[in-house]
Amino acid sequence: MRVIFVLNGLVSGGAELHTLQLANALATKGDVCMIASLTRNDLTAHLSNNPIQMFNGNRIYDLGTLSSVARLIRAYKPQVIVAIEERPLLFATISRQLAGSNAKLVSILHKAYLQTGKERVFDRLYRHVAARADALIYVSQNQRKLWEDRGFSPHRSIVIQNGVDLRRFSAHSVVEWRDRTRSQLGLAPDDYVIGMCAQFRPEKNHCQLIDAVRVLRNRGYPVKALLVGAGPTQATVAQYARENRLLEHVIFAGYQQDVRPYTSAIDVGVLCSLYEAAPLAVLEMMSMGLPVVACDVGGTAEIVIPGETGYLFPVGDTDSLVSSIEIMSGPLKREAIGQAASKFVAANFGVDRMLDNYRAFLSELLLGQRRCDI
Repeated sequence: MRVIFVLNGLVSGGAELHTLQLANALATKGDVCMIASLTRNDLTAHLSNNPIQMFNGNRIYDLGTLSSVARLIRAYKPQVIVAIEERPLLFATISRQLAGSNAKLVSILHKAYLQTGKERVFDRLYRHVAARADALIYVSQNQRKLWEDRGFSPHRSIVIQNGVDLRRFSAHSVVEWRDRTRSQLGLAPDDYVIGMCAQFRPEKNHCQLIDAVRVLRNRGYPVKALLVGAGPTQATVAQYARENRLLEHVIFAGYQQDVRPYTSAIDVGVLCSLYEAAPLAVLEMMSMGLPVVACDVGGTAEIVIPGETGYLFPVGDTDSLVSSIEIMSGPLKREAIGQAASKFVAANFGVDRMLDNYRAFLSELLLGQRRCDI
């Protein structure tokens, strides 16, 4: 197959890393892939084994970028164009038409909501564009329902759940890095470390974790929070911790290219997001044998089985979050839940299965096209 992936930019988000992983995997199977980034952001470009073309599409109506993507399509002659999220789907749809291409157009949607006011304004346009796509790929069943309830109705849709690299994210990582990382971070052996691996954005709701730390410390638990990631709301979260006199109990680890050493230092992984589709960070922590407490939103209920592989709490319910963390305050309980979580991920969410599913689906689309041509 010849495939062009169109995405907003090469930032460190889960959707972008997922795209590079998928393109790299297809290339190892003999497929020819190209990455088209609508903006000149190359933070994760080094992770790509495929050629990258970057454009200046910083505005949704950037006609120059539309023309440039069309030229790329004419020159590259892809059989499949894969757009990541709605805005790249809009660019890919128009550029494909300008190029006179009959490539199959597929969009992978990682979000479960409209993030910005601009996206809400363009919602009707996005729905129209989605209807012209050959297929939409969702990452969880709940996410598909949310989008379809909003009126997204492509010719075809499918759910391909996210997968985690079981070789990289394993219990061995915890053995290798845990003690060393905790020592480097100044954590005591008896510190009860709850952690999040997430970009600092409003929807990640980091301040709720600060609230949980306050409640738990008031109840006598030696809790520390380890926050891995960077982003626009980090200063606000730090200020919130300072106002609650908790800054000394919160560690801001910043952006890490490899999160495994820091994840290894965590006793319980937490997800406080207001919105999610299928959080990869939860899968990675579970794969490493860490118990998790996650908000019941998007596809998390398809990942976390309450009382078996972790615990779920209603979005914004800090009391339930705290109660779940208390339940896992004992090492033996954490170990049992963590082992079950690791086995569950290995059986259901391996990256090889995910990549095989993507390749099989894209190949099936092309096979159907060839049959029609015959």
